Amino acid sequence: MTSPIIGTDKTYAQQRKCRMQDAIDDYLQDDKVSSKQAYEEMLSCIDDVIEYHKNAYCRAMSLRDCMTGESVLNLQHRIPDRY
Repeated sequence: MTSPIIGTDKTYAQQRKCRMQDAIDDYLQDDKVSSKQAYEEMLSCIDDVIEYHKNAYCRAMSLRDCMTGESVLNLQHRIPDRY
């Protein structure tokens, strides 16, 4: 299977899908990578995004608290583990 060529004639959504297709092809065409490894690495990437946004949320809330004078002593906000 050949990947579509990303060109300027494609919309951003089409280019994004092509990049995802390239990554999936890369995993599936490598005999050294199991389906389970591909699955686990995809989940790991999603977890990285969640962690990044959790950290960004905490920093933004701390900045907001500093600017509004609220919770001056509580600079570390906690997000429930279910998120």
